[in-house]
Amino acid sequence: HENQETAKILIRGLAHEIKNPLGGIRGAAQLLASELDEEQSEYTQVIIDETDRLRSLVDRLLGTHKALNLAEINIHEILERVCALILAESGKSIRIVKDYDPSIPEILGDKSQLIQGFLNIAKNALQALEKQAQAGEDASITIRTRTLRQFTIGQTRHRLVARIELIDNGPGIDKNFIQNIFYPMISGRAEGTGLGLSITQSIFTKHHGLVECESQPGHTSFIVYLPLEL
Repeated sequence: HENQETAKILIRGLAHEIKNPLGGIRGAAQLLASELDEEQSEYTQVIIDETDRLRSLVDRLLGTHKALNLAEINIHEILERVCALILAESGKSIRIVKDYDPSIPEILGDKSQLIQGFLNIAKNALQALEKQAQAGEDASITIRTRTLRQFTIGQTRHRLVARIELIDNGPGIDKNFIQNIFYPMISGRAEGTGLGLSITQSIFTKHHGLVECESQPGHTSFIVYLPLEL
């Protein structure tokens, strides 16, 4: 967590340095477009579109600074929403196994942000299972919920926490890569931005929680711990 906080500070400083000139580039391109004919302004539109894309990337690097909209919510309601979204995206080509503890009390959290955090993990699992599903092999995600008593997160001892585990039976994460998966801009896919798990960790940290990962071929597990009292 300390290493990631240091990296986050460095990235935020770099992101601000990038963001400032982007505004000037975009403004200059808009002024130039007003001086040119329609055919020539096509090129200035490329500049505008690309600066907008870069600003969007920088905003994602900076992460959300929105305050949590806290309310008492059922963790299984959040997980059911995530399951529905994943099944819709996969075309039901994967199997979801639910192993819930119905006795878990409601948690104080931001519903939309928690959905995003768990959805990022589930989407990673879905991508890991893609080849298995296409080959007609068993491709499954197991979601397991339990409670733990007297569990320490950081330096705080919590009387009761929820333990939410998302397990996929995909090929696993390379052991040389797993240590860095929560760093921003680290991705195992050529087309990935490497921001999903960094944002996920940020969401759970804001909820005073913790996310860990364990992986071997055929069993990758992301484990989220969330205190049941803040």
